[in-house]
Amino acid sequence: MRLPTSLRTLRIQLLLVAATAMPCCGAIGVRTISAGVDPPPLPPSGFSHERLDRVLTRHANSSGVDYQTLAMESGDLRAYAASLAASGPRTTPDRFTSRADRLAYYLNAYNALVLLGVVENWPIESVRDVRAPLAPGGGFGFFYGLRFNLDGDEINLNDLENEILRKGFEDARIHAAINCASVSCPTLQPRAWMPETLEPDLDRAVAELAGDARHVRIDSANRVVHLSSIYDWFREDFEKHAERAGKAPTVLGFIELYGGAPVAAAAQSAPGYEIRYMEYDWSINRHK
Repeated sequence: MRLPTSLRTLRIQLLLVAATAMPCCGAIGVRTISAGVDPPPLPPSGFSHERLDRVLTRHANSSGVDYQTLAMESGDLRAYAASLAASGPRTTPDRFTSRADRLAYYLNAYNALVLLGVVENWPIESVRDVRAPLAPGGGFGFFYGLRFNLDGDEINLNDLENEILRKGFEDARIHAAINCASVSCPTLQPRAWMPETLEPDLDRAVAELAGDARHVRIDSANRVVHLSSIYDWFREDFEKHAERAGKAPTVLGFIELYGGAPVAAAAQSAPGYEIRYMEYDWSINRHK
């Protein structure tokens, strides 16, 4: 779901005015990040995620992303971003006939555009180093002030996540599938999302998130469950997902679906367990 053109234009104008009025604050204002290359030819049908798959296979692993090398070898990433700009469910709907086609496209688009945003601002220690005026909470210009060409239009990462992915698909598993280039984000998978394997791959990603102590940690002795702040920020998504699956409409009910016996035991003991949300680490998820 996109804002009407008139509202998007007004928001851009307001941001530009604020940027020129705040020269002392280090704000970058609104900036469109271009792929900088022509789009490659489209396949005869569907949409190819092969270039992003190569990028992730080469530069991403469980410890993070090798942004330094990616910044020097960004050809595949830029070609993929150019293909995202030229084709998508809005401009070429005949190429995206299934829900899996569309969801894989937007999940991959989010991850690819985050990578491009980091590369365009490299080196940075945190995405919060990228400033923009009027960004809620301060330090989130990366998600509000950078705009990308996508499917014949321009969009920022905040709207891609909230207006298209969350509202358009109502699937809480997306929170395990997209990566915000930060240490506390779910792990960026080393492969692109593919429509034909999307369902089992999303289930595995959520199970990985639920089983990772960085995101879910159970202190049975003190009856405390420590959770990533993601589960707090998007609590409604997880609650609704759990309810649709026949579980208790709670965050723990969602995690119980994928987290195995320890989380199931904690969920079944609720409300006896206290939930505490961990501080989020916005440091760049640089490959170690």
